[in-house]
Amino acid sequence: MNTRNLWPTITLVCTSICALLLGSCSNHHLISIGITPQNPTIAQVGQTTQFMATGTTNDSKSPPEDVTSSATWSSSGSSVATINSSGLATATGCGTTTITAKQSGVAGTTQLTVSCSNGTGGGSTPVLQSVSVYPNNPSIPQVGQTSQFIALGAYSPASGNNNLTGLAAWASSDTAIATVNASGLATAVSCGTTTITAQYQGVLGQTQLTVACTVAQNPVLQSITLYPTNPTIPQLQRTTQFIAVALYSPPSNNNLLTNVATWASSNTAVATITASGLATAQACGTTTITAQYQGVVGQMGLTVQCTGSQTLSSIQVLPTNPTISQIGQSSQFAALGTLTQGGQVDITQTATWSSSNTQVATVSSTGLATAGSCGTTSIQAESQNVTGSSTLTVLCNSVPAIELIVVKQGTAGATIVSNPLGINCGTICGALYNEGTGVTLTATTPATSWQGCDQMSVDMTTCYLTVVPIPSTGTQRTVTANF
Repeated sequence: MNTRNLWPTITLVCTSICALLLGSCSNHHLISIGITPQNPTIAQVGQTTQFMATGTTNDSKSPPEDVTSSATWSSSGSSVATINSSGLATATGCGTTTITAKQSGVAGTTQLTVSCSNGTGGGSTPVLQSVSVYPNNPSIPQVGQTSQFIALGAYSPASGNNNLTGLAAWASSDTAIATVNASGLATAVSCGTTTITAQYQGVLGQTQLTVACTVAQNPVLQSITLYPTNPTIPQLQRTTQFIAVALYSPPSNNNLLTNVATWASSNTAVATITASGLATAQACGTTTITAQYQGVVGQMGLTVQCTGSQTLSSIQVLPTNPTISQIGQSSQFAALGTLTQGGQVDITQTATWSSSNTQVATVSSTGLATAGSCGTTSIQAESQNVTGSSTLTVLCNSVPAIELIVVKQGTAGATIVSNPLGINCGTICGALYNEGTGVTLTATTPATSWQGCDQMSVDMTTCYLTVVPIPSTGTQRTVTANF
């Protein structure tokens, strides 16, 4: 194979990947970020200004790059201005805040001032005149019930930003009658009357709250707790009994909900649960058990460990019939065992691996096959006297190089790595593999779903695939992991 013919393709792909990651290549990384406009002023609350972020790299031959959409934007004072992911700032109050754009550990800053002027150069900052508390003189019928207060400010000149509920300091004149939290939610403690106050910038607003205790109160369901706590089931088809216990306000002795709650399992492939809370293990893995009653939900994790002896009925060797283009190259195999009790288990690390023709290819104890000569061999995985196989072909001729692109979506801080090596990334990365290579992608935490795999492991941490382009006429294969 003339490897020189591949270098333009490899160079182009690596350059593309580095441009995406800004800093993942040692000779091309971000060194500074500039923000425009510098130190702008917004005249009024509710008005906006668009910021732009320009990144400079250590490559003097590369022009500055627009990183406005890829940078992470923040405002040091959200009470003055907020900023969205595209760099659009919106004034929320008078004052000054620091706007920051950050990417790859490099940050740029500028100051944003909300002047609260009238737009003609002769305006003034709104001054708080009074605070009104709503609702006016409310009544709570029973102890344990709540009432939500809001505080509205009157400014001169008038301001549209007059909701002070989350900013005011709240207090109750008699906490033995009712308490009030930092967001204005009052809770009745005993019968009587108290004064609820909201104070902001030295201005005080108040109203009376009465706890009447006039109506017989039915217990209200507050929460549901499930027992046992985070249990495990060691074997398939074994069970564990959940119970659901309610917390009412005021307290009630009738708090066992096991037989009246609606039970569910988030992953019925791992465990099912009956209407009376009895969970049965179906496959190795984890699931969340929930009990719902009167709109309130309680939940608890359940793990099926499969720690004891599990009888195999068959073994599937992946990828199916892969190819290796050249002597010395390798392909990763995986072994998935199907259990007679139901479900699957990854036995790649525990199976005994062999090659029917070691001159064509050898295989390691972890399923990594390496080409020794041109030809065909059967790669086998054996466990518990059960064998699975896949045919490996060493072509010894030129095959296309396929770019495998891996994309991670969601908020989990998972890292995805590959075997054979090449993929090691957080959000997006790629690597070149010869067409037909078997690749295993493993995430540090389980994914909620994968797209683009030939098959996934039961616990959703692993993706198995043979690298072929999709569509078949292209030169790329994309896999997406959702967390």
